[in-house]
Amino acid sequence: MMQIAHDLSLAFGRGADVARPLRQWRGFSAKHVVIGAESYSFKRVGNSQYLAFHDMIVEDSEVAIDGLAPDRTRDWRRSVAFIPWGHAAHGWAAPARRRNTFTALHFQPGLVSDELERRYAVATPAPLLFLRPPPLQAALGRLESVLLTSHVDTMLAETVCLLAVLEVFGVQADPTGVGLSRRHLRLVDDFVDARLAATIGVSDLAQLCGLSRFHFTRAFKMATGASPYAHVTATRVDRARELLAQTDLRIEAIAGLVGFPTSAQFRRAFRARVGCSALEYRQSRK
Repeated sequence: MMQIAHDLSLAFGRGADVARPLRQWRGFSAKHVVIGAESYSFKRVGNSQYLAFHDMIVEDSEVAIDGLAPDRTRDWRRSVAFIPWGHAAHGWAAPARRRNTFTALHFQPGLVSDELERRYAVATPAPLLFLRPPPLQAALGRLESVLLTSHVDTMLAETVCLLAVLEVFGVQADPTGVGLSRRHLRLVDDFVDARLAATIGVSDLAQLCGLSRFHFTRAFKMATGASPYAHVTATRVDRARELLAQTDLRIEAIAGLVGFPTSAQFRRAFRARVGCSALEYRQSRK
């Protein structure tokens, strides 16, 4: 068996063919990895919190994390692993002959705990191995799709990472949370309107309201029923509708003016919200 030792928070060993480069946002880094056909072993030597979402089947394996009994599960598909900072992990696996992949998310414990509500920052959550909590599956599955996109939207990526971590820490289940005030919602709308063509991150909106990213994301969803990313995207599409009806600007130019990094992303978002293409919408307004 080929021996591979790697720092899970920084890189992957020779047994994994990296399909996408490491992506980094404030407090987070993520990577989508395609596993090679050779058997491999691994150990954790990193200092980050580690979340992984698997699409893997193995012929045989053994994985051990501090605090959990060794596990020899063979079907890793749609399963989640969480290794908290300070927990050692080691094991080996013999991949089955299929396309095996996983998506890994790392976040620094100090930075993240500073942003969590005090009641959630005290205790470190327990490790998870080969479990399938639906909210975590959904969040990490979305992160996987983001990493497989050529042009990663910073706000979408940051939002998805935040939601995944919120699920781990149980913040979304807090019944005492309070939504954003009307004043804060107006501040957000004014900020977004004024900077629609620029990159807007969750950090920008949270700072505007004087809140942590975690508190802001939760409070915004409670107040509006939508994530910050969905709200900003809807605002961009609505502004594009105005420009399509009132100007003769090319669709590609409008996409840039309202903040979409590519015309393809704009077209997808426009159709999802309006129900027709941008060209069809423009023609219907003439």
